[in-house]
Formats: sequence, C-alpha cells, structure tokens
Amino acid sequence: MTLLVTLAPISVTFPKSVLTSVPVILLFFVLVSPLPTLALSSNPAPLLSDHAPSWTELQERVFATDTGRRLKKEAEQRAAGHGPPHTDAKLRLFSSTNNEDDVRVTFFRDSAAWCPYCQKTWVLLEEKKIPYRVQKVPLNAYGDKPAWYTRKVDGGKLPAIELDGELHVESLHIMKLLDNTFTKDHGPRMFPSEEDNSAHKVSLANSLLSLEGDLQRDWFSLVFYPVKDEALEKARSDLMDTLYRVDEALSLTSGPWFLGGETPSIVDIQYIATFERLIASALYWKGLVLRGKYANIDLWLDAFEERPSYLATKADYFTHIMAIPSQNGPGYHTDESKDIANKIYGLNDAWKIPLNTEHEPFPKKQTLNGDEAARHEAAFELISNHENIVQFACRGAGEPGRPSFHAELADPYSEPNEDFFTATDVCLRHVTVALLDSIDKATSDAILDLSGQGGSGELRPSWDEYEDDDGRVYYWNDETGCSTYTPPTQQLDTCVAYLRDRVGVPRDMGQGAAMQLRCHLNW
Repeated sequence: MTLLVTLAPISVTFPKSVLTSVPVILLFFVLVSPLPTLALSSNPAPLLSDHAPSWTELQERVFATDTGRRLKKEAEQRAAGHGPPHTDAKLRLFSSTNNEDDVRVTFFRDSAAWCPYCQKTWVLLEEKKIPYRVQKVPLNAYGDKPAWYTRKVDGGKLPAIELDGELHVESLHIMKLLDNTFTKDHGPRMFPSEEDNSAHKVSLANSLLSLEGDLQRDWFSLVFYPVKDEALEKARSDLMDTLYRVDEALSLTSGPWFLGGETPSIVDIQYIATFERLIASALYWKGLVLRGKYANIDLWLDAFEERPSYLATKADYFTHIMAIPSQNGPGYHTDESKDIANKIYGLNDAWKIPLNTEHEPFPKKQTLNGDEAARHEAAFELISNHENIVQFACRGAGEPGRPSFHAELADPYSEPNEDFFTATDVCLRHVTVALLDSIDKATSDAILDLSGQGGSGELRPSWDEYEDDDGRVYYWNDETGCSTYTPPTQQLDTCVAYLRDRVGVPRDMGQGAAMQLRCHLNW
C-alpha cells in the first residue's frame, strides 16, 4: 500500500556538475523557541477525518513498552546530569558525589553532533568521566553563530572548552590538556608522557598521529579530487597502502588499541573520527568497501562499537554523506559507486520495510533488541517533541529562508506553511502508530484520514523538471541551485519528505531508529 506518493532524496547521478555538492541535514528536534509561521495560498485538500490516536494516547502507549520505559528513565537521569552518554545531555556529572557547582569544564560543540573535532573531545570527556557542561553552537554551514560565541572565540572555532574559566581551542590540544589536568580518579592516562619514563611510547604515539595525517591525505585525494583513469588507480592504491600500514600498527599490540592497554588512547580517538567518515564516504563516492578487509582494523572498530562513549557520538552513512561536502568539498562518484550510493541515499526502494542494511552494518550493541526497539525509539522521539516536529515538517510546503547557507538543506530561517499543520499532525500520528504496532495495523485508518491529501502536483515557482542519465525525473531550482527527486510542491508529501531527509544520527536518534523512521515516512 502506498499511502503517500513515493518519495526519494537527492540523486547521486545528476548531469549538472554543480550537483556534486551534497547538502547537510538540519533537523532541530529540540527547538528553543516556536517556529515562525506564514500562511500560503496552497489550498490543501480538506481533512476528511481524524482516526489517529492523540499524542497523549500515543505517549501512554510508548511508555508502556520496554524501550519507552528505558528512554523515559534515561531522560530523567540526563536532566540530573547522569545516565548514559547522549547528544541531548547539557550536564554530565557521572557520579552522585559530584556537584554541579564544582564542574570545571564547559564544552562548546556543534549543534548537529557531526563535527569530527567536537566528536573527539566528546569521546574523551566521556571516557575519562570528566564532569562538564555543554553549550551547542551551529557550524558555519548550518547557520549563524550567536554573537556571544564569536565574541568569546576568535573565528567562532569549534570545538572549544573553558577550563576553570580559561578558553582553549583545537581538539588535539584540548584532549591532551584534559588528560593532563584530570588524572586522579579519571582512569589511565590517554597520552604517554616523558615525565612518566615513557619516551618510547611518546615517540610511538607521535608517529601514529603522523600516520593518521597520511590517512587523511590519501582519503581526501581519492574521494574529494576529480581524478580519473591512472590517477584514480594511484589514489586508490595509495589509500590501500596507508590502510595496510595502519593495520600493521594495530597488530603490534596484544589488544585492539594502538598503544595497548585496556582502554582507548588519544591516538585511538584521533583515528576513529577519521575512520568513521572515511568508511562512509569511500563506499558512497567510490564504491569501496573497507570493513572486512583489514583484520586488525576490524577488531579495533568492533572494540570501539562496544563502548557507550563512542556509540553515543556515532553517525550513520546517510548523515555523513550529507554532511561531509559542506566541510571537505564535493565528493566525486565512480561508476562502481552508483548502486551502493543509491541505497545509502534511499533511492530504488532502499528505504522500505522490511529494512535492508546489508550495505551498512550495525554495531552489535545496537542490534541486541532488534527492529522493534528501534521502531519504538523513533516513536518515542516523535512523540516527545511532536509540536515542533510538525511545524518543522511544514517548512517543506513553506517558503525558503534568507540568508541561505553553504549546506543546501540547512535553512534555519525558512517559514512553515501553516495550512498543512493539521494534515501533517494527523499523518505523523499515523506514522507513530505504524512504528508502535505495524504498517498493516495503521493502514486502514490512515487511508480514511489522508486520502486526497497528496495535492495536485503543481511545482512551486522557480522549479523545473529534468531527466538524469538513467532516465529518472528530478527537479532543479534555477534560482537557488537546489535539486531533488521529490516533486517540490506545496503539499503534504513534500512536508513528509522534508522531515525524512533531515533526520540526523546521533543528533535526533540512534542509527536503527533513524532508518526505521525514514522507511516509515516513505510508507
């Protein structure tokens, strides 16, 4: 059953060269103020009925599930500075003996929970259990940094910390500073010191950091430069050779970590942020599968994916490939990458139930409770902030904001179309029923309520229809340069697609929950 028209995000095979730049997702599930509204003469079809349970009823139902009870308890713990690590945490105390007034560190990180340098600092704070406060600031590609932050931090750099009131920037410096400052009761040192008679380990650590620089260089040369033929093969070979060197370095210790020991070091943290983005982007733009190719690297990745400190910060492939170009520049596809890239992008029915994740393995720790837990997590997040999410989705039928930003889908100043609030609200409640129960159980009532809500299909001003190299229709805005496979209309399906394409991991929910939500929004 197709409740709404089939939706799909931006293609990977647009013929226009400008389309090699892929936008960043920007869904603020937690908004600090109401969204502005603008009435538009879009004339949606009148809502026939409303057979969906209320949000209050849906909340009671999700709280009755094992996942709902767990997430509710964790939210309560988080509000007090405790519980497992989470992107929504504003205060981390770690122990009941720690007092908020004694917190010495304020951590300034990106609001999208994607910045690799912020991720490194975040993981270290969690690994060492250093009490800290969080203040979130947008990356430049996402929106305007607040004036108070640009006055505080030269150039508005992220990440930054204040330690005892003193400002520090640059992630590697911050990590070493925190490691040297917080020693007693904060686990083993995460970077060796010559003062501890560890001159050999200092030399080893520095050489490994240099190797990580080589890895970044070879990754960029392969993915973000328009190389072809022999140059492409050389770039691929160079990356493979460097990965072999990394794998060899990991083989020299008895455990999974670069410097040995029972826990990751700063060297490991430096690498993991790079690897996470390398694995996703090399697969998406070059069709290059890296997991399963290097035994020691695989063991190292598996070890990280057992650690809550890392899993709380880990993104999925879709989040990465949407975010990376605004930071690193456009990636360049090869013919081998097209099929897998379409799957990552949700094309060709990739975002359909049952969900196929063969191209993107889930961490074992995140699959213990199965698809049902992932669906219930998605439902929990929808219910918890439904008013703001409804308004946000209605931006899809609204007007774009000004100014625009480098990331094409980052539109913090866009205005929702209030004509679609009711229909979108009803639609998302039916989606929530499907997440809690099943699509089959939600279908009949959804058809009763939403039949005819798809709209006339008339394109919005400045949009035109084109055909890509594979004969598929896509849409191009000659004014803004934006492009999409989803018909850019002022109607309900555009609101649903707008929401679906902006679900980010880990900012909005976990990897499995995000994939389930995208699939159910495609229902």
